[in-house]
Formats: sequence, structure tokens, C-alpha cells
Amino acid sequence: MKKLFLSGLTLFIVCFLLACVTWFGFEKQNNQLNSVDKEVNDKDIESLNIDSQNSKVQVKQGDKFSVTYKGKKNINISNKNKTLHVHETDNTDDHYGLNFNPFRQFDDEMVVTVPDKKLNHLNVSSKTNVINIDSINAKDAHISMKANGGAHVFFNHVALEKLYYRGVNSPIDIKHSQITNANIKTKQASITSKKSLIEKSVLLADHGKIDLSRMDIASHFRASTEYGDIFMSYDDDPQNTLLKLNPSNGTSEVINNNFEDNKVGSGKQILEFYTNHGDIYIN
Repeated sequence: MKKLFLSGLTLFIVCFLLACVTWFGFEKQNNQLNSVDKEVNDKDIESLNIDSQNSKVQVKQGDKFSVTYKGKKNINISNKNKTLHVHETDNTDDHYGLNFNPFRQFDDEMVVTVPDKKLNHLNVSSKTNVINIDSINAKDAHISMKANGGAHVFFNHVALEKLYYRGVNSPIDIKHSQITNANIKTKQASITSKKSLIEKSVLLADHGKIDLSRMDIASHFRASTEYGDIFMSYDDDPQNTLLKLNPSNGTSEVINNNFEDNKVGSGKQILEFYTNHGDIYIN
């Protein structure tokens, strides 16, 4: 009986391994990753338009315009009207609706490099995953995270003269950057910033906090939350700043000895904060 059991177990293991090898081999044949590595003539390019589905996207400074991609989608790259278009499509077939293969876990990745120049327009849209925009200078940026997704957008060392951002479930994080004329709005996500200068802007978070730490003392903008707190701290002693704090169903607290009656100096830079169900803290 014992020999029969061992023989049966051995046969089962062998058959299972053969089935796995066959299955994984079939998947490898029918689900090859698409790899793209393309340099683009940058003489006439003034703007960049990226439309991603679910890739990790990185837009960074480089020697020239280039696009690299590795993933399960197809990528269309074109240069029209002085704009570089990078479009991720759904054309690549997935022969299985659900993914039960532990060896098929792979995040699609897209990297776009931009030479050291000021873009006229930067447009980025995505459904899910992480968007990193690093060391980019643009006159106008339009960032749209599609309603059914949950991307996370990071700005690092960017300079934007104008920014329009919409992220229903997509938090935005701004670090070491200079942004003017921003219109930032999230619905179920937070807005965070660190060691940055934000001027002449509006920050709106419906269900989420606004957390601004070690900000440039010249920052002046409006911020509002429906359900969430607003935190603000400075990188240095504030000068010429006026605080207009309006918590409807919450409290406001200024923990900064430089302010007297919510004002320091001439009050030229105005911070106007509103919360409906949340508190406001200035540090």
C-alpha cells in the first residue's frame, strides 16, 4: 500500500510539473512583453502629450527627447504640430481575463526624457499607477487622472507657470518645486507639498487633507477642504504674510510666534484657508 501511495504521489507531482511547464510556456509564447526604445528629433518639439493606461510613468530631464517602454500594451509615438504624442493603447491581446500566474506579475513602465528646455505645454493623463514628473520646466501643465483610476502623482524639482490638476482618487505630492497659477482639485485624495513655492493658486480637496510642510515664505494661495484638515508650516520665519483662516465646523490654531493677530509684516502674501469639516493648523 505504501509503495502504491508513493508511486501515485510521484506520478501526480510529475504530471503537475509538466502541466505547469506547458502552461507557463504557452503564456510566454502568447503574452510577450512589448519593449520600445526610441529617440525623437527634438529640434521642433515644443510640447509633450502623454496618454497612459496603467503604466508607471516617469517624465524626467535628459539629453534629448526619448521614449522607453516595457509592458503588455502597444505604444504609439508621433510628432505632430511641434508636439510629441505618446499614447498607450489596449491593442495587445491578453489571452486570460484574470491573472492567476504568479510569474506574470509585472508593472508596465514608461520613461519619457525631455531636454533642458521650457515646454510650452505638458499634458499627462492616466488611469492607475504612479506618475513621476522630475526636473521639468513648462509654461502650462494639464494633469488629468481618469475618474475610475487611482494614480499617485509626484512633482519633484519642477517649475510650472500654470498648472491644472484633476484627480478624483489620485493624490498629488509636490516637492522642491515652484508653481504659479495652479488649479488643483481632488475628490477622494490628499494634496501634499514640501519645501516648495506656490503662488496665486487654488488647492481644493473634497475628502482629503491638505498637508503643506516647510513651505517657502513667499507662498500665497487659497486652500479649501470639505472633509479634512489643512496643515501649513514654513521653511523659514514668515515675512509680510496675512492669514485668513475660516474653519466652519472645526478650529484654527497658529503655532508660530511671528504672527500677531494672524499677520506678520505688511501682510502682502495672503494665505486664505477654508474647511467645512476639519481644522486648520499653521506652524
